[in-house]
Amino acid sequence: MEIQEKQAFLRDFGNRIRMLRTSQQMSLDELARKCGYTSENARSSIQKIEAGKSDIPASKIRQIANALNTTEAVLMGWEKDDRLNSEQIAQKIDMPDMIQIIKHKTNEATGQAVESYLQLDTEDQAEIRGEMKQMLKSDKYQQDGLKNA
Repeated sequence: MEIQEKQAFLRDFGNRIRMLRTSQQMSLDELARKCGYTSENARSSIQKIEAGKSDIPASKIRQIANALNTTEAVLMGWEKDDRLNSEQIAQKIDMPDMIQIIKHKTNEATGQAVESYLQLDTEDQAEIRGEMKQMLKSDKYQQDGLKNA
């Protein structure tokens, strides 16, 4: 497998884990615990997997699948799981309702930021994400397990 193929696979693999975890309203810490991660950086380990930055051993794939009540085949992308279809999820939840949920779960400013972001075209959204990634590389955010997030 070429480097680019591997990076794409790890990114997709991580996205499937994140979608399943969030669909079950499971925290990073809870998933880490259920998968047997016990160190102080357990949360960071799951963050790296979800971000596609960490290649995990095969033994962990089964533990993650079990923790997420799914199969290894779903995590690998070999089988489909309806919980992973973000388009269906978006259709079931009206965007204004989603913004209200975000405001309720976080704060008003976060909801306003998401609302503004969604008004941008895809090119400008990509630019914003790039700026955010650059900001996250600063020393200010390189503590508390946020490195390489």
